[in-house]
This record gives sequence, C-alpha cells and structure tokens, in this order.
Amino acid sequence: MPIPLPPRRRRGALIAGRAAVVLLMAVLAQGCSLAPVMSEADFREHLRLTEAAGEDAVRRLGMDPAARIDYRQMANASCKDDLGADPEGVTRDRPTVAWVLHFENRTAYGKALDTLRGHWSEQGLEVMDLPAPATGEPGAGFPGLQTTDDDHGVGLSLRPDRYTGETTLVADGGCVRHEGYVSDWE
Repeated sequence: MPIPLPPRRRRGALIAGRAAVVLLMAVLAQGCSLAPVMSEADFREHLRLTEAAGEDAVRRLGMDPAARIDYRQMANASCKDDLGADPEGVTRDRPTVAWVLHFENRTAYGKALDTLRGHWSEQGLEVMDLPAPATGEPGAGFPGLQTTDDDHGVGLSLRPDRYTGETTLVADGGCVRHEGYVSDWE
C-alpha cells in the first residue's frame, strides 16, 4: 500500500503535473507550426504536380484523365489549424484529386493493380497493398494499393471508394502550409 504524501507535497505534485500537461500542449502546438510554409507560387506548383502524378497513373492504365476526373478538393478537417499556431496570411490545405475508373471485370482491375505496382516499383517507390473492403461494404472483395511519390510527397492510391464502391484513383498532395488563399483550383 503506497504511503500518502503530505498535503503540501500532494498540491506540489498536482501543480507540477498540470504544468507538464500545459507545457506538452504548448510544444505540440509549436511543433505544428514548424512545418515549412510554401509561397503561393510554390503551392500552385504543388497543386500542378499533385494533379500531374494522378494523371500519369490514369494514362498508364490506358485511360484519358480528363474524361475520368471526379473531383478536385482542398478541404480536409484534419489539416486545419485548430490551435491557431499559423501566423497571419498562412493557410493549410490538403489538395486532392480523384478519378473514377471503370473496369470490365475483376480480372481487368487486377491487371490495372499489377500495372501500377510494376511501374511504381520500377521507380523505386514502396508499394503497399490495401485490403479489400469486407463483405457488405461498398467495393467488397476488391483490394487496392498505394504509394507516395518520393520527389513531391504526393500519395497515390487505387482502391474502391469507401462510400460508392467505385474504383477510384486518388492523388493526395498532403497537408501543406502556404501563403495566400487559392480559390481557383477546385
């Protein structure tokens, strides 16, 4: 059985514990603001590279990216500055582009996965297999794969959409801190 601390020591330990929690939160908030801030011009280039990486993957599958595009978006709740750590004029966005790709059957989809896996592996990229959604979920039985472009940090994936089950190729530019507000991209 532990020996209880005298009241003064308990109060001191409680204050020290609270101070440690406040210090930890301050360090975490500051850490969020340590990521580099892109200029607006550099961010526009990142948008272009994000979309180009996805377009290249769609073309590699023998499809026209312009005819297959589903959406461009930058909204992502997990990327926002909830702690107020960013200075005035700095914005956080997560540029994402998606293309809906239709395949004749499971075999054609499997060949598409093999094509992308082969190409990405040849580039020296790490390719991760994604498990198929469970029975009863949209896209059940269709696995996926993903990688990250080492040069630009763009995540690429081919998998069933979690809501519709349609096979979707997504280029994810990641959470980026940048100057300005880009409204003409979506």
